[in-house]
Amino acid sequence: MRFLTERVLAPVAALCLFLMMALTFIEVIARYFLAMPLTGVEEIKSFLLGFTVFTALPLVTRLQRHIAVRALATFLRGRARFVQRALVLTGTTLGLGFLGALLWDQAGSLARDDQLTNFLDLPVAPPIYVFAVLAAVAALVALERLMVLVRTGDVEDDPSSEAAGPE
Repeated sequence: MRFLTERVLAPVAALCLFLMMALTFIEVIARYFLAMPLTGVEEIKSFLLGFTVFTALPLVTRLQRHIAVRALATFLRGRARFVQRALVLTGTTLGLGFLGALLWDQAGSLARDDQLTNFLDLPVAPPIYVFAVLAAVAALVALERLMVLVRTGDVEDDPSSEAAGPE
């Protein structure tokens, strides 16, 4: 899982983010300096935004760097902290799996209806299928983190320290 998230998905997320930035820059230049607005750029940027979010999701999940309120978690020690982390990882696994299933279902509906984007007539379903698979990958990553927690019992095993450095 680590190879997939760090070696494959992270560069894809970075590329999508760069492409959104480049398209925005080109669009501003074309619109305001050349008086030639680009058709369909917003559709492309919306797909790129989705790819950025969903390709980064497994990486964020592996590092356990989701948005979190840790005010009460700092008071937990020993068994209570283990239970809290196990519950959070279980909820994360189930939530991401459910999100993947919902996205897969939505993509199927869009495919059956032959939904296309407004300006470029691109099919909407294929990217949504990819988002569903990436959500499922994130769920598997969360499950892997839960299994490591249960197997080792080490609540101090924090993969976020590998990438984040000192805080």
